[in-house]
Amino acid sequence: MGTFYGADVSALRQLGQRIKTSRDTLSRLDATLSQSIEAARQWTGPDGLQFRTDWGSIHRKALAEARTLLGNAERAVLRNADEQESASRAGSPSGTTAAAPGNGAGHVTDGRPDHSVPRFPDRGKPDLSDDQLKELRDKIHAAADSDDFFKGNDADVDDLRKALEGLTPAQLNQLLGTLSDDELKKLGNGLASDGKGVFNWGGTTAFERQAVLDQLLAKASPEQVERIKVQIPWAQPDGIASGDPANPDGGPQAAKGWMTPKGPVISTSQSTLDIRQGGYGDCVVMAGLGALIGQDPNWARDHVTDNGNGTVSVKLNDGGQERWVTVTKDVPADENGNPQGAKGNSGGTWSMYVEKALAQVYNEDNASDPVNPGQLADQRYEPGHYRAIEGNYGTDAMKYLTDGKLTETHDSSDVWKAADAGRPVIIGTKGEAPPGVPDGYVAGHEFFVTGVDDSGKLVLQNPWGPQLDPLHISKEEYESMFGNAVITG
Repeated sequence: MGTFYGADVSALRQLGQRIKTSRDTLSRLDATLSQSIEAARQWTGPDGLQFRTDWGSIHRKALAEARTLLGNAERAVLRNADEQESASRAGSPSGTTAAAPGNGAGHVTDGRPDHSVPRFPDRGKPDLSDDQLKELRDKIHAAADSDDFFKGNDADVDDLRKALEGLTPAQLNQLLGTLSDDELKKLGNGLASDGKGVFNWGGTTAFERQAVLDQLLAKASPEQVERIKVQIPWAQPDGIASGDPANPDGGPQAAKGWMTPKGPVISTSQSTLDIRQGGYGDCVVMAGLGALIGQDPNWARDHVTDNGNGTVSVKLNDGGQERWVTVTKDVPADENGNPQGAKGNSGGTWSMYVEKALAQVYNEDNASDPVNPGQLADQRYEPGHYRAIEGNYGTDAMKYLTDGKLTETHDSSDVWKAADAGRPVIIGTKGEAPPGVPDGYVAGHEFFVTGVDDSGKLVLQNPWGPQLDPLHISKEEYESMFGNAVITG
């Protein structure tokens, strides 16, 4: 007799985790095989070429489809677990247990279901003892105190992060309920300090302070999320834009406020159609997302999730280590009340939150971005500014979105091989347009590769949006009209 999961919430969640593990295994298998096939260049001739072509155009797509099916199954299992848990609560004698914020797969946004996989599906109970609460409050006060001349507070920040990671959402909310607004504000100030002391010159990085904020935002109730946002101002990045120098209308402007996008963060399916750059000059970031989602349609589902409590978590890379960065669900608005940055599309608003999370931690801005004539000179912006992610270089941005295995090249043969193998590739254009450029060419801009057409030309898409026709370029055009390419994997 097969195992029955119908009413056993714990077993359902375990099944969901096993499905996720299988999906992750397929992803690793895809990456390993792709690298091995790409490396086997000693297999020359038409058979070898045909095999590599079939791998990129047929077999990898089959693996991607299998991952999609497993992802759908995982979400269905977790949704059923949530529904069973809710039904059990409704039928309990007291009937007073609150549902978890972020019920996960299947919660409804703007009339449409969101297909995010919850990070914390089990809310738990607010069962911390007085002694446990005191110990946690002491850790919060230590992290908030940045005046230790010898040690700083970097170690205290890390100690607090570890303690918060061990809490369920209900316990975290119980702890937040004991903190005054002044205590929250002091914690925010302490986290924002450099964390250094005489015996600690490393200090607290943007990712490390964001790791504490991640635990607070991702697990808190919607009411506490709003409170955190007020008391810790750097929970929101600065929304001012320098604009896109490649776009004649992309000049600098301040955000006119904040708005919460309608529709799900993760819709039914994701694709390159979701890539629509907005008023920020982050074509490298948006082109990178286009290349990644084109290679793996599950990338957004694996890296972005709606927590259901007014926050969205984004998985970024910190020197080879995956880290969650959680941001509130509102984004900078333009003068018309529309998103100032990425626009999203039928696949969801996920790209908006990758953009926002990246602005919170991006530390590669180097004051060398291109500037339109007549504008102020570029300057370096610290993490917490959208302007930090504008301009910059492909390898700098892509290492936050990938495992950091990147190759920078101008050799057309490397680019075509990577495109044939289905690897993510982004390509920059010349700072000034050379003579004879094709329609759709934009100088000082980044495009992403979507494949090679039947005539052997490279197909490039502008991250400004799918409404623009793709470019089809030959190797000769590539060599004369384009700058360096960044290849992932």
